[in-house]
Amino acid sequence: MVETRVKPFQKYTSETHQYQVENALEIQFGEAKGFYSSFKITLQEKVNEHHTKNWEIEKMEDSPFPSENKFMEILHVLEQSSYPVEIKVDEKGSFLGAADHQKNIEDWKFKTAGLQEKYQNADVFRNQYLTTFEDEAVFYKNKLKEPFWNLLLFAPYYVDNGERNDESIVWNIKGIGDVECTGIIIAKQREYGFEAFFTSEIKVPVHIKEELDKKYLYQTGSYQVKLNIQMEYNSRKKQYSKKSADFILSDGEKTVYRETITMT
Repeated sequence: MVETRVKPFQKYTSETHQYQVENALEIQFGEAKGFYSSFKITLQEKVNEHHTKNWEIEKMEDSPFPSENKFMEILHVLEQSSYPVEIKVDEKGSFLGAADHQKNIEDWKFKTAGLQEKYQNADVFRNQYLTTFEDEAVFYKNKLKEPFWNLLLFAPYYVDNGERNDESIVWNIKGIGDVECTGIIIAKQREYGFEAFFTSEIKVPVHIKEELDKKYLYQTGSYQVKLNIQMEYNSRKKQYSKKSADFILSDGEKTVYRETITMT
């Protein structure tokens, strides 16, 4: 039996963990567009029976949302008011569902109750958002499309046994759909803990290519996806000191969609 040099990934301890998140998106289908955001994430963990845990996730914006577009501003306020959310995960950190979805809804209702006084017709958008919010499966399917959730939940069980370690992660291409990125993960022991690398290079599935061609009328032979994720784990603090991801969609010649995110 090969000696284990890198222990299985650990998640978080029953403490509060804070991360600064930087997220950038570049889209170059014909017209080039760029988006950037930064915010703070706070994770508070509580251990339950039966090897499950509750995570309370708070998201705090670094700067106010631009108010040129009132419609987008209302949607931003509705989304921001859905935090903090409390979810349940297994011992590995995989998402199981909401810990108390009705409480999350009631808290959101309280925070958004006076929105109509600030924005005209805000109740229309508030009611539409509430309809989605009340459907737990749909609500979290949409929320988990945010890249920082991908990184927060991604920590595969890994032991350095000298063999290939297959893993996968689902990434959302905004306005197009989800793509499952399959690849391999390796880890290296460091003085402070360990460093892990996930790499995936795949052709986009047929349904994603159809959506791309339909939306952008972009003729190409085949689209390629490349995803690199790096994770640094601090054994003494029992938490990740850094997680970063670089998602690239190319047409074989140039990058047409790129999303990078870093949590430190």
